[in-house]
Parts: sequence; C-alpha cells; structure tokens
Amino acid sequence: MTDGRYPGSPADNNIPVLTEIVELEDAAPAVAPAAPPRTPAEASNADIPPALREQGLAPTSAMPPAGTDAARVMGDVMWRFQSEWPALIEAQCRAAMDSRLSLLSEQLAAELTRTLEARLMDWLGAALDDALAAQQKPPQR
Repeated sequence: MTDGRYPGSPADNNIPVLTEIVELEDAAPAVAPAAPPRTPAEASNADIPPALREQGLAPTSAMPPAGTDAARVMGDVMWRFQSEWPALIEAQCRAAMDSRLSLLSEQLAAELTRTLEARLMDWLGAALDDALAAQQKPPQR
C-alpha cells in the first residue's frame, strides 16, 4: 500500500516528495536592514530583562578587565589548565584503564585456565579410553 508521497513506499513512510516546482523570480529579496554592531556590553545588556538589572542579578563577564591583576591571574590559570590538564587526564585514564584491565586480565586468565583444564581432561580421558581399549583387545596374530 502506498501513501501517495513516494511511489512504492509503505504507508508509514513520512517523507514528503516535492512534486511541483515554483519559480520565485518575481519576489523581491528580503533583506534585513543592517544594524550597527553592538559592543559586548550592549549586546549582553540587551538580552537581560530589566527586572534582573534593577535587582543587580544581571550576569557578569567571566573574564576580568584586561590589564588587571585578576586578568593576569586568570591568564595564568588558563595557561596552567591548557598545559597541565591533558597530562592529568591521560594519567587518570591510564590508571582507570590499568585497574580495569588488570581485573579483566585476571578474569580472562581464570576463564582460559578453566577452558584449557576442561580440554586437557577431555583429551586425557580420551587417551586413557584408547589405551584401555587397546589393552583389552586380544592380541592379533
């Protein structure tokens, strides 16, 4: 059963197919008037509701003003973050991986040991059965 949207499609196919081409050459292009670029302070204040600004709850910039001790400290913190964080994450990932791998290695070793012991017991049992069968056979002349 088809739904008429795409020939041969099942009824649950909800992908519409464009069946008509419309030329829009007559339409004038919609161009928004260019607004003068706002400064970051104006841009941040424009989106803040007046009630929040009146109560002093307007968000502030995360970066301190340039040229201040706070900006220097923030720059030092960011530099340390960029230089030390990758090594710290790598060390923590390695430690987590090693701890999990050691547990998985122990589990794998135990499983392999059980499997090999079972195969060895089967092989020894079959070899013993063959030896006993050969011993119980009458000697051939």
